[in-house]
Amino acid sequence: MANDKKMKKTADGKGLLQTSRADDAPAWLIQRTARLLRVLFLRLVQEEGGIDVTPEMWTVLTRLLARDGQYQSELAAATYRDRPNMSRILAGMESRDLVFRRPDQDDRRKTRIYLTPRAREILAATAPLAARTRDRLYEGLKKKELKALRRALRLIEANTLAALSNLDGEAPPG
Repeated sequence: MANDKKMKKTADGKGLLQTSRADDAPAWLIQRTARLLRVLFLRLVQEEGGIDVTPEMWTVLTRLLARDGQYQSELAAATYRDRPNMSRILAGMESRDLVFRRPDQDDRRKTRIYLTPRAREILAATAPLAARTRDRLYEGLKKKELKALRRALRLIEANTLAALSNLDGEAPPG
């Protein structure tokens, strides 16, 4: 990637985001925060909620809550998962009675994924916990700062997708 584009330089000639500490680099902070959020999620949902759901499953549940009856390929693309991983996640969700598959009415070769009543109950029961946790995580951030954070993360995501596209010669799913 360094050959494709030169890093933007600041007035002192250093890279735009160079820091003297590795643990202060934005990519490191994003990765570390993502890992901490995963640990927090698992503890809250499994210990406080008594629910056996992974963060990956939760992501699929929320995607299906937004639009039930999606194809496996749509869920994989929306969550940046490949087909084998999405199949594994869905199999685990089926064994926990969270989703079920039904052949598409128009094309029997395709299968749609739907939430079970149990999954809907879990989502409804955990919504207050999720809201309280979200508010706690964003504590101290002003609305303007949260908006800037979302914008920055979306831009980093778009730049990452573009870099992957340049490497692969094609756009990744999503």
